[in-house]
Amino acid sequence: MGFNAIGADDIVELRWPPLLVDGVLGYRVQRWIPGGIPQELGSADYHPDAGAAEDTSVTNDSTYVYRLVAHLENGDSAVSVPDTVTPGVRRIFVLMAGVPSFLRLSPDARDVLFERAANESYIDMELDRKSGLLWLSAEGSGSVIRKTPEGGTVGAVIQTASPGDLSVSSNRGIGWVVSLTDANVLSYGPNIDDPSPQRAINSVAHPRVVEAGSADLTVWIGNEEGFVYRFRAQDLVQTHEWNLGAGLIRAIALDEAVGGAWAATRSGNVGNLYYLNPADSSSTLVRTNLLNAADLAVDPMTGDLWISERGLPNQGIGRLSVITRSGTLLATVSGIEPYGIDVDPSNGSCWVTDLHSNRVLEIDRSGRTLRASPVLETPYAVRISHP
Repeated sequence: MGFNAIGADDIVELRWPPLLVDGVLGYRVQRWIPGGIPQELGSADYHPDAGAAEDTSVTNDSTYVYRLVAHLENGDSAVSVPDTVTPGVRRIFVLMAGVPSFLRLSPDARDVLFERAANESYIDMELDRKSGLLWLSAEGSGSVIRKTPEGGTVGAVIQTASPGDLSVSSNRGIGWVVSLTDANVLSYGPNIDDPSPQRAINSVAHPRVVEAGSADLTVWIGNEEGFVYRFRAQDLVQTHEWNLGAGLIRAIALDEAVGGAWAATRSGNVGNLYYLNPADSSSTLVRTNLLNAADLAVDPMTGDLWISERGLPNQGIGRLSVITRSGTLLATVSGIEPYGIDVDPSNGSCWVTDLHSNRVLEIDRSGRTLRASPVLETPYAVRISHP
């Protein structure tokens, strides 16, 4: 019957196409909790032409099961396949490459709420957690745009030569963008209607990765030669430089609670993981032989690090791991091809785009899969917010 239950904030939307048979008297919706007994939702039938309803008697983060029952003139009933849903406030944003687009999933990741097509695959996506805006960079068009959680484009379009990696300092609404052609890093904002760069860092050769702190007012830049540089955000004075050897800097993740940072290098399909400590200018080699590192994300509550290692492309032999600051391994998930990741601030789980299954997965700190999205068209970046 095509019945679908979609969760949102304190509400579940129920949708169905009208049953194309004669003699439909009306529809009823039944609801129950997993393991429970179906109960009628409401006291009257929906009209035979109806195709949607709402259930506002739900509690966020609770799971419900729904099904649709069509009552027919001959006394029979047609029953839909049950659909499970968990309403909530979580916002899940995803980039897809197979069909270049920006999309948002329902709080339980089971449904696509909307999909905004793009002319090309975006290079990067970052979230301003204070304003809720998402920054998206497109190398081919030389542009950076801002989108609302509802998918609308707002503010001025930023034009810069071959924008690559970007980072947003959420407390200040300032975005930092790597210009791959001009080999510099530019800042924009906080006025989203001003497309002009406010400041520039020109002293780093071949910049590749940028990370800006929100609580820790610093800007970190990694380049293609394996160097990481730390700048004070107030005056852009360089305070530190680390040479991590051969191989480009693939990812940087800030450990803002203690002022440090993680950096992953890559040479070919292998690389190393380092912890950088500005307090004593040290760089500690934590792990070697990373399997094509794709992304890093720090859990701000614990300081633990999630590591996405893609492995050889299209083989499904990558791994997703979580380790402590000291390098102790807490959990590993293998048999996937993880790419972009983000930590859920509500529970410390990791949301990962898996190129092997073409789904977005939520993995808890023990390595257990909590949720999975529908099959998507090559998802490669994900961001999670809780307003």
